[in-house]
Amino acid sequence: MEKTNKLRKRKLEPPRMSEDVPHCESPSKVFKSDQTGVFIPGNHEAEMCYGGEADLHKHVTGCKKNPGHKGFIPLKDFKSNCLPSRYHDDKIVSKTIKTLAALTVQVKTKFTSLERPEFYPGTQVPYPCYNDRGSHVMRLGTGRVWDVDKYTESDGDEICRCAKCHVSATPSKVWGEVRVLTATHVVFDDSEARQTRCVLGFDDNKSRVVSLDGWEVEGGTDIEGDVCELTYVTCDLNLIDELDKMCGCFYDLHEEVNDKYRRFDDVDNLTVIVSHPHGCPKQVSVGQWTRKREREEKPITYTRYWYTTCTCPGSSGATVFRLDYDRLLYTPHSGSNSEGNYSGEHVC
Repeated sequence: MEKTNKLRKRKLEPPRMSEDVPHCESPSKVFKSDQTGVFIPGNHEAEMCYGGEADLHKHVTGCKKNPGHKGFIPLKDFKSNCLPSRYHDDKIVSKTIKTLAALTVQVKTKFTSLERPEFYPGTQVPYPCYNDRGSHVMRLGTGRVWDVDKYTESDGDEICRCAKCHVSATPSKVWGEVRVLTATHVVFDDSEARQTRCVLGFDDNKSRVVSLDGWEVEGGTDIEGDVCELTYVTCDLNLIDELDKMCGCFYDLHEEVNDKYRRFDDVDNLTVIVSHPHGCPKQVSVGQWTRKREREEKPITYTRYWYTTCTCPGSSGATVFRLDYDRLLYTPHSGSNSEGNYSGEHVC
């Protein structure tokens, strides 16, 4: 495992989605085009729980975004035949998506920063949770582990900062950082990160989950792109090693399928999202991207995608996975507007 030279800074029963497996068909073909003009943000898709976790069942049953949730496939029911027919016999594609699911996490935040702006920059569109500043309203989203680092005594004098070590007389000197990608409107800055937990392994209502403590938002707050890199800390070295291995497996698999499918001119624009809608166990949704918008600030190009893939509140921050396009690998789901579901911006 490659180590960085510089250390970074510092029960209620969960609601159940429908157990019915949706009929999985290849999405209908949608015309794709490049988009220009000003992007107008729509509804964010973090799940707000003003009444705590007791709200979640009400949100599931009363959902107006996707009543019945027929577009979601419980992770345990996801199979190759849930994908377009091209991929039914391709075990690598299914394995890649299942590995993505294994790295998908629930992000649970219990504080809203005083620094949240009133509006999105340059608009009069209200920024999410501005009126909740300073409160401890629970906010749920989704994220994905994308990198880990392990530190030992030979790397310096830093000690583990997890909750267990924080109150220990002998905090661990061997520990790790887990970096998770989510959306900025889910976790805005360090003050929110330090009251955020990452829940791994929430595959179904019987899963034994692992929770990690948040520490910081790496690289500052990205409001316009809505991409957040969140750092968690732990001294669970078995978990660190397992996640590191899983990340490597995912990148190897993705490279393989990307090399295979980007050669086709008639790809299905396959777009898959694994998320925790309404705070529920992992759900897989399958669709296709319909169009993109590029914004150029030389020498950088920022790209945002729209897609038919199902999402709900709680899906914010989930990785928007495209089989045939490696550069969208890190883009999180952001929200929905009159043009459909859309991602954060990816840097090309």
